[in-house]
Amino acid sequence: MSYYLYWGKAKPRDGDDSCHLLPFHSLDVAAVGWLLFKPGRPLAQRLSTYLDLSPDALRRLLVFLLGLHDLGKFARAFQGVARPEDIPLVPPIERLAYTERHDRLGALLWQARWIEWLRDGTLQWPGDMPPRRERLQLSETLRALLAPMFGHHGQPVEPGRLELTEFFGDDDIASDSEAARRFVADWADLIELDWPVDKLVSKEWREAFLTVSWTVAGWAILSDWLGSNRDRFAYCQAAMPLAEYWPKALRYAERALEEAGFAQPPEPVPYAGLADWFGDQSVTPTPLQKEAESLSIGEGPQLFILEDVTGAGKTEAACILAQRLLAAGHGEGLYFALPTMATSNAMYERLGHLHRRFYTEASRPSCVLAHGARELNDTYMQAVAAEQPEDRDYAADDMTATTRCNRWLADSRKKSLLADVGVGTVDQALMGLLPFRHQSLRLYGLARKVLVVDEVHAYDHYMQTLLNQLLAHHARQGGSAILLTATMPRAMRESLAAAWREGLGQAPAALQEEDFPLLTQVGHDLKREVPLASRPEVSREIGIDWLATEEQAVDTVMAAIEAGECVAWVRNTVDDAIRAYEQVCRRHPDPERCLLFHSRFAMVDRQRIESDVIERLGKTSTPDQRRGQVLISTQVFQESLDCDVDHMVSDLAPIDLLIQRAGRLQRHVRSPRRAPVLSVLAPEWSDEPDAQWLKRTLPGTQAVYRDTSLLWLTQRVLRELGAIRMPDQARTLIESVYGGVVDLVPDGLQEARIEQHGMNRVAGAMANFNALTLEQGYLRHPEADQWQEELEIGTRLVDEPTLNVVLLERTAEGELTLWAEGERHAAMLSQVKLRQGQAEKLAGLPGGYQAQWEALQERHKALRFTQPWLVEADTTCGYDSHWGLVFSASPATTTT
Repeated sequence: MSYYLYWGKAKPRDGDDSCHLLPFHSLDVAAVGWLLFKPGRPLAQRLSTYLDLSPDALRRLLVFLLGLHDLGKFARAFQGVARPEDIPLVPPIERLAYTERHDRLGALLWQARWIEWLRDGTLQWPGDMPPRRERLQLSETLRALLAPMFGHHGQPVEPGRLELTEFFGDDDIASDSEAARRFVADWADLIELDWPVDKLVSKEWREAFLTVSWTVAGWAILSDWLGSNRDRFAYCQAAMPLAEYWPKALRYAERALEEAGFAQPPEPVPYAGLADWFGDQSVTPTPLQKEAESLSIGEGPQLFILEDVTGAGKTEAACILAQRLLAAGHGEGLYFALPTMATSNAMYERLGHLHRRFYTEASRPSCVLAHGARELNDTYMQAVAAEQPEDRDYAADDMTATTRCNRWLADSRKKSLLADVGVGTVDQALMGLLPFRHQSLRLYGLARKVLVVDEVHAYDHYMQTLLNQLLAHHARQGGSAILLTATMPRAMRESLAAAWREGLGQAPAALQEEDFPLLTQVGHDLKREVPLASRPEVSREIGIDWLATEEQAVDTVMAAIEAGECVAWVRNTVDDAIRAYEQVCRRHPDPERCLLFHSRFAMVDRQRIESDVIERLGKTSTPDQRRGQVLISTQVFQESLDCDVDHMVSDLAPIDLLIQRAGRLQRHVRSPRRAPVLSVLAPEWSDEPDAQWLKRTLPGTQAVYRDTSLLWLTQRVLRELGAIRMPDQARTLIESVYGGVVDLVPDGLQEARIEQHGMNRVAGAMANFNALTLEQGYLRHPEADQWQEELEIGTRLVDEPTLNVVLLERTAEGELTLWAEGERHAAMLSQVKLRQGQAEKLAGLPGGYQAQWEALQERHKALRFTQPWLVEADTTCGYDSHWGLVFSASPATTTT
C-alpha cells in the first residue's frame, strides 16, 4: 500500500535512476505551480480578489489540487505500461489493460473515493461532513476545481461510465486506491491545506471560479510541462518523506522556471515620455499620443479604441497606454495581434527593442514572433529556444508532458502568448476560444497581458464575432485591451465596446461621438469618448480620377512612366494582376523596371520581390531608382510594406480598402511632385445599376466582393466628395458605405446585399457554434461535447480549405530536389499557399518519385501535410520567378 511502489516517469538517461517515483513527480509539478502562483504576481492577486480568498489560501488550495493531477497513474493498468528494472514496484496485473488515458483515470478515482476520503480525514476536511444539500454543492464545486488539474493534457476529462475495477488493482501486495489515499493524506498535511468551506458550498463562488477556470487550466498545463522536464527534475527512486523531497522540488522548480523564462515577471517602469524611449528630446507627441500620456487610468479592466489616420502614431500611442497599464499593475506583459503574417513581421521589426523600455534593465523581457513562417524572420530566429530530449510516449494516445513541452518550446506560436511580449497574428489569440487541445494555455498567457489588436477593422464577420467573444472573456479575466484602427464603422465600435461591457457584467452604453480622430475608453462604470486633433502633416487630400476600362488603366500607367514617375496598380485578383503585368511589360521601354507582386509566388520569390519593392520604392529609395518603376500588385502591397509611389491606379474596392491603398500614395515627403491622385478602375456610373453592373467591367472583383452594393456606395460617395480627405471626411466616407444607408442601395443590387447579410449571419452563427462556451468553465459537457480530436475548426471562415504546395525540380542526375535548394529554410521557401480547388489543378507527382518525396519529408519537417508539385512535369500549369504560378501556359514570352 506504499505510494513509493509506483513510478511516475520511466525513461531515464544514462546514469540516472531507472524511474522517477510518482509522488515525487506529483510534487515537482506542484512546486512549479507554487512558484508560478506567487502571491505578489498580478495574476495571483487578480484571481485572489475575484475569488475573494487571500492569495496564500488560494495558492495552497490550487497547488494541493494540482498535486493530484496524476492520480490516474496509481492505476495498475498504467503501471503496466513500463517496468523499470532494479527497483521493487507494484507488479502488473495482466487482466487490467491501459485503454484509457491516465488523466481520465484520475477523474475516475476521485469520483469513486472523494466522499470516503472526506469522511475518514484523508482530505483534512474541518469539522463534520456537510449536510446533503451542501454536499451536492460541494461535489459540483470540487468537480469544477479539479477539472483543470485532471485536464492537464489540454482538454477537460470526465470519468463517464468507467468502472474502477477495470483499471485499478487490489491484490496481496498493494491496493492502488489505498496507495493513492495515503499520498493524498500526506500531501494535504504537507501543504497545510485549509479548506475554504463557506466558499466551496456556495453556488455563486463556484460560478465565479468557472469564469477563471480556463486560466487555472493553463496554469496547470504549464506547471505539468515544466515540471516534467527530466533535465531539471532529476529522477529519484529512493523513498523519502514528502516533507524531505518538497524543498528539493522547489529548488528544481526555481531552476526550471529560470531557464524557461518564467522565474520572475519583468518589472515594469513608469512611462517617462517619448524622449526616454528614443533618446531624442526633440520628439513631439501627436495629439493622440498626448491624450494617451495624460488620460486617467482607472481601476479594473480597461478597453481603449484608438481611431486615427495612418501616420498619426497609433502604435506608439498604444505602447504609451500599454506601459502605463503595466506600471499600474494591469498586466505582466503584452501581446500585439495583427491581421496577417506580413503585418506581424512589420510590427516585430518596428518594435525593435522598444519593448525593453517598458521594464527595468535587469528584467530582460522576452519578445517572440508568432506565425506560420516565423522561421524565415532572422530577427526572430535569434530568440528561439533549443529543443530538449524527449521522454517516453505512453500508450492510449498518452503523449508525455515532456514531449509536449519539447514541442512547445520549439513552437513559438504557442510560446508567443506566454512570452513577456508576443507579436503575431490575431489567430493565435482567437485559437484560445476554439476547442483546440491546450487552448487554455493561450488564455492563461493572455490573462497576464495587455492585448493590443491592430487594424481591428480588417476582420470579416466570422472573425469579428470571435474577437468580440475574446474581448468579453479578457474583460472577465481582468485583462485590458487596446484596439487600433484607421477606418472603423461606428457600428463596429459599438459592438466592440458592448462586448467589453458584457464581459464586465454591464449593459451596453450608447456611444454618441461622431468626430474623427477619436479615443474611446470603456471600463467599470466608465465611458469616455475624446475627440482629437490631427497633426497638419498627416492631413491629406487625394484626388479621384475615374477609369472605365483596363486599356485606360494601362494608358494611365504609361503616362505616369513617361512623366518620370513611379506608379502602382493594385488589382483585386491574382489573375487580373498577371494580365495587367503582361500588358504593361509589353509597352514599357524598360521592362526590367516592372514588378509583379501577388500571393501565388513561392516564399523564396516573395521575399526577393518584397526586397526589390522596398529597394525601388521604399522610404530611402532615390529618384533614379524610382523613375519609371511600375508595381502591379494585389492587396499584399497595401498590407505591410513601407513604400510609396507618385501615382496609383486601383481596381474599385470597398472604401476602407481604397483609403488603405491611398495610404501608399505619396506616403513620404519628396519633391517635386504633382498633387496626389488615385485613379480608380470602375464601371461607368449608373444611378440604377443591374446585378451585372460590376461583373461586366471587373468580373474577378465581383467574385471577391460579392456584396456589390458596398462598391456602388463607395463609388457614389467618392463621386460626391471628389476626393479622399483625411481625417476631415473619414467618418463621412466610412459611414456612407457601412452606416445606415440601406435605403440608398438600388434595387438591382439589393439581392447581392441581402445574400451577403445572410452570409454574415451564417458566419456569426458558425463562430458562435464553433467557439467554446467559456462562461460554462473548463468542464466537459457530454450532452454537447465540442472536444473532438477530428474536428478541424479555423479562426477564419473560408469558402474552401487552403493547402501548402511544395515546388520541386529535378537535378541533372534526375533526383528530386526542393525549388529553393541551397537556401536556408529551403523547405519553407519552396512553398506557396493555394486554395484547394487551385491545388487540384496541378499535376500529381509522377510515378517513381514517391520514395524520393518521402525521403525529402523525412529530412524536412516543414514538408509534413504539404502537396508536392514537380513543376517541369506539369504540361498545363507553370511557374516562373517573375510571373508566379499560372494555371495555363506561360502568359507571355516578354523578358522581364
